[in-house]
Amino acid sequence: MPFVPLALSLAVGLALPVVDHVPAAATISTCFAPENDCAAFAVRAIDRAQHEILVGAYNLTTGSGIVEALLGAKERGVDVRLVADKTTPCQRNSGIDPLARAGVPIWIDRSARIAHVKTMVIDGAVTLMSYNWTVGAARNSEDLNLVASPAVSAAYAAHWRERLAVSTPFNRREDWCRVASRTAERDGDTAATP
Repeated sequence: MPFVPLALSLAVGLALPVVDHVPAAATISTCFAPENDCAAFAVRAIDRAQHEILVGAYNLTTGSGIVEALLGAKERGVDVRLVADKTTPCQRNSGIDPLARAGVPIWIDRSARIAHVKTMVIDGAVTLMSYNWTVGAARNSEDLNLVASPAVSAAYAAHWRERLAVSTPFNRREDWCRVASRTAERDGDTAATP
């Protein structure tokens, strides 16, 4: 009977997940914007971090409290690391600069067309996902999910490390944004142009 789920999935047009983890019990908390303050929800989780925060960011801007909370975590001795989309450093109010100045290691995922990841793995036990880490996200219809599960966190941390392996260290915004602009022009992607 192992083919029944596959046949059923194909029959209804669903694809099986690439990675199928059957975690032990997980606790899931949700937040919906603009009705709720999801940035504050994320900040509370970041503020509880004790050891490590692995951030995947498509967008990351200052002003929502999220970058500021990551800086506070770094100051408390938490190992904060970031893999970002190639356009992230070039955004207005990008959170990359203050994080880099604080000594947060940052890498740019150049191998994916868009690194549309929006996750944080906190202490290998909690995963925040599906929210743009920006000040503007509070005005959008967005959701933020907090999953407290070591198994889910391990899967997201493994994916973060896979993206890290194909990413380039970020050094200076000025150097990177010129490269991002040329790459965007070459690829016909005007959204990446600052």
